[in-house]
Amino acid sequence: MERLASKISRHLYLIPGGYFIVQLMKACFSRKNGSNTVRTFSFRGITMKVDTAKSMGSAIYWRGAHDWAPIFVLEKHIQSDDCIIDIGANQGEYTLWAARKAGKKGKVVSFEPMDQLFDTLLENISLNPSFSDHIIPIKKGLSDKEGQLSLYGKPGDNEGVNTMFPTPSHTELIQEIALDTLDRELDKLHLSKVSLIKLDVEGAELQVLKGSKKTILAFKPKWIIEINEEACQAGGYTSQDILEFLKGFGYIFYKIGLRGKLSKIEKVEDAFVNILALPLEKQI
Repeated sequence: MERLASKISRHLYLIPGGYFIVQLMKACFSRKNGSNTVRTFSFRGITMKVDTAKSMGSAIYWRGAHDWAPIFVLEKHIQSDDCIIDIGANQGEYTLWAARKAGKKGKVVSFEPMDQLFDTLLENISLNPSFSDHIIPIKKGLSDKEGQLSLYGKPGDNEGVNTMFPTPSHTELIQEIALDTLDRELDKLHLSKVSLIKLDVEGAELQVLKGSKKTILAFKPKWIIEINEEACQAGGYTSQDILEFLKGFGYIFYKIGLRGKLSKIEKVEDAFVNILALPLEKQI
């Protein structure tokens, strides 16, 4: 019964009020899960294995995605032969959607430094043999220089919403990770193009961008960036600094709203927001 309900609920994401129906269905079945909370499901051409006891895994299972808005934008801006970089790949949600859309001629390079999440990423890639050969998973964190760094998370939460910088809510040391710059990592791959980069690294976004200058100048990729002001401040900068950095390379910005609706912005006014950054010549 739960599998049927979840299959129905994944088709409600476009219906006004669908979110609340999904939440009700999820609440009804979460009490019956018991100890077996791992689920494997297929939806819109991808297959994923998630833990429904975790907030992100539960959202993906019942809604089909943790947050549909940026995924709609991601799919709209990917062509069939594009090369996409997923920085902070987590369980592989964006990686899989990007690989599905880019097709056999495309490529996805996925960076995830956490041991447990990288293992889950590899497993989810293997569940999608039709495009798994076009995904390059790399177990490494990205920043503005090579080195080692500690990751911090919320106590009792191992789902990957972790940061390189401790905050009032992220106090538990998770693990040490290896770091390098995006420029150095992509040099090893000898890519002929980089079309779009998704960036979600919980407060290290500016450092990653600073380590991507060569890539930006060479390819002028589109960016989808999740920005969290609290995490940015823990990293020693503000959300607006991200925009100002990319403005120096000729980028303009759009806030990603409900169902992927875009609105042009000059400043970050929200504590949490997803943005699309486009080179001026590719503006909408």
